[in-house]
This record gives sequence, structure tokens and C-alpha cells, in this order.
Amino acid sequence: MILTALAAAVCVVYLQGRFDTADMKNCVAIAQTYRAPSGRTLPDVLASRHPGATIDWAGTETSSCFQHVRVEARVTPKDAPPLLYDFDVDLNGPSIHPGNPLGVEALGALDTPDGHDR
Repeated sequence: MILTALAAAVCVVYLQGRFDTADMKNCVAIAQTYRAPSGRTLPDVLASRHPGATIDWAGTETSSCFQHVRVEARVTPKDAPPLLYDFDVDLNGPSIHPGNPLGVEALGALDTPDGHDR
């Protein structure tokens, strides 16, 4: 019985890890592909704000139960320190909320033609 319980616990931990990994991947995809009514996406905004910069996307789970993930866009301009744009993504919504002041600016810029704040 002890081995069966141990095997079941290992399976549960493994499966939960797989679900969490899938949630993070899906939330990053939501942040990258969300298209505002203006037709702009977050990658469009970041590219227009930082031409030629490298953009790396990553997700960190903030709540497994509620399927909330912090999505980070690390923008590295040439010859400058990286900038972190954070977004909180609710997979159940799905919805995107700003996670830091740069995230507020980026989400606000989705509705402007050039991707910059008004």
C-alpha cells in the first residue's frame, strides 16, 4: 500500500507540473497574440517602442488554482539594459492585466496608431 500511495503521489506531482507548464505556455501565447480592436498586438507595440531590440517572453505561475500567470517580456535594446514589461494573464478569462508600470504603458499603447502613449 505504501508503494501504491507513493506511486500515486509521484503521478499527481508529475501531472500537475505538466498542467502548470502548459498553462504558462498558453498564457505567453495569449499575451503575444492578443489583438486589440486597433489591430495591434503587444509584440507590435514593443517593436515600435524599441526598434531592433530583442524581445524574450517567459511565464511564471502566480496561482495554479486560478490559472494566473505573470508573463514577462524582456526587451533588450542594443547597448542598453533590459526593460521588463510584466503582464498578468488570467487563463480562464482569458484576460490580460498590467503587472508593472511598463505593462500599463504597453497595454495603453495598443489603441494608438504608432504604439506610443498619447
